[in-house]
Amino acid sequence: MTQRKAYAILLAVVVVWAGNFPLSKLGLAEIGPLTVGAARALVAVPLLFLVARAGAPLRWPLRATDYTAFIVLGLTGLVLNTTVWYWGIQHTTALNAGIIGASAPIFTAVAASLLLRDRLTRRNWAGIGLSVVAVVLTVAQGSLAVLRDLDVNRGDVIILLSQASWIVYTLYSRAALSTLPPAWVMAGAHAVSAMILVPLALVLEPPWPAPWTAPRGWLVVVYGALPVTLGHLWFYAVVRMVGAGRAATFMNLMPFVVITLAWAIAGETVHAYHVVGALLVAAGVYLVTR
Repeated sequence: MTQRKAYAILLAVVVVWAGNFPLSKLGLAEIGPLTVGAARALVAVPLLFLVARAGAPLRWPLRATDYTAFIVLGLTGLVLNTTVWYWGIQHTTALNAGIIGASAPIFTAVAASLLLRDRLTRRNWAGIGLSVVAVVLTVAQGSLAVLRDLDVNRGDVIILLSQASWIVYTLYSRAALSTLPPAWVMAGAHAVSAMILVPLALVLEPPWPAPWTAPRGWLVVVYGALPVTLGHLWFYAVVRMVGAGRAATFMNLMPFVVITLAWAIAGETVHAYHVVGALLVAAGVYLVTR
């Protein structure tokens, strides 16, 4: 893979992941968050196992450390982070979710500093400060009165809460003892997610609708299971080519692509605080990931 091809793939990943915000906002009006997460896991599991077997055949039986990774990453990934994120975006805009979600590396950096004693420079702390301002500005909808009266959108708060499980997911990914290739880890984690989310969705949400009665909802399921999931595998491959730092910096385009697609697909109104928030969080993540 050449560097030019690697960056082209990275740009495609940014667009695919950004598209998940407005599409999920539309689709969750037809299907509940548990059902979307459960169906997404069911669709993704066989695809991931096929990719894993074709691309990286196992040379040894699965070990206890591998099963532990499946369970922890399944719980903190699709079960908690993604499903709670789906719940949050039901109650906020794709624009807000995109800016708040882009701050995930910030929370992870702070947690790594506190728990793993990663050293943060003054530049890193400046980036954290910028990103915090971006999140506060977005949650406050550009108005101090909203903060003063605590009249914040509950969807924004839920999106923020989903970041907690993402921190655990990211930090565990660094510390996990499993040496399996990413495709196998993702396949196992999705299998665990399906075993948890399917029963929950069947018990707690209405019966799963037929595709022709909820076309946008099932589009979100397929979109999340196929291009979004494959995007993770592409991202890992690109990181090996260009390095984690360059890939993370390139991902700072995400909030701006989300703003564009949320306006174009979901018809959401772009306010000045969205643009300022996107600029601040992009600058903050750049400083933190240097």
